Amino acid sequence: MNTDNRYPVTASLFMLKEIKHRQEQVNRGYQLLKRKAEALRMRGRQAASELASTQAILGHILREAYISLAAIKFTNGESNALVLENIGQAQIRVQRIPENISGVATVSLQALEEVGAWDSMCYAGLGAGGHRTSEAKKAFREAVRTLVKFASLRNTCILLDESIRSTLRKVNGIEKVIMPKLRNTETYILMEMDEREREEFHRLKMVKAKKVKNQARAVQLRQSASFGGAGETGEGDEAEPDLPPQCEPIECLTSILACSSLSTTTESGDFKPVCYPHNWDDDDLLF
Repeated sequence: MNTDNRYPVTASLFMLKEIKHRQEQVNRGYQLLKRKAEALRMRGRQAASELASTQAILGHILREAYISLAAIKFTNGESNALVLENIGQAQIRVQRIPENISGVATVSLQALEEVGAWDSMCYAGLGAGGHRTSEAKKAFREAVRTLVKFASLRNTCILLDESIRSTLRKVNGIEKVIMPKLRNTETYILMEMDEREREEFHRLKMVKAKKVKNQARAVQLRQSASFGGAGETGEGDEAEPDLPPQCEPIECLTSILACSSLSTTTESGDFKPVCYPHNWDDDDLLF
């Protein structure tokens, strides 16, 4: 098996349990990340749809606001200098509300209107075009609220998009890299343990065969030894044949010397010693 696609571990029962425990943890994390990605996608689709509708409404509101501003300019003339001179306390403020969407920290923006704030332009347009001025003020306030909502939804969509990408990268990394490595590592450990078990079984089989062979050889040797002892005992019980009487060693030597002193010559001139029969055993020569 390719060592690049598995973790470098030793094939043991402890590592097998550890790898299985890691697989359980990885599977749990994989399922949680998939659920997180699905929740982020759902929330992102919802935010994207709201963003699209808000963008369409924002264009219409801004168009109506600038049309009302043009009507004021047509009725009262240029009033930008008067507005800039009378700028005071802000009547609309933006509040940041932190939100947690499936573990992703986002910020929601909400427009708050200060009721107690003094309006410096409250008396603008009393001489002429007051109705147009109030309509323009309402239109631009609505445009500000819509812009704040649009910014909040856009920020949420950007954060959710980044979170979805990072979560999907983690999910793909676990699915394509970590989980195959863990499975290959578990397969490698099981193969090595099976191979060791087969080797141990073969070794025990060979040891048992050798032991049986040695036992059979020992039994055979004992049987042959018992049969040999029984044969020798039977031969000893038989009557020994009559042997000629043996002479003493000194007498045998004397007879040998007497035989060596006698000699005859054949007709062809070859020397041929003559030895008379003697009664002695070959074992007596050792003495």
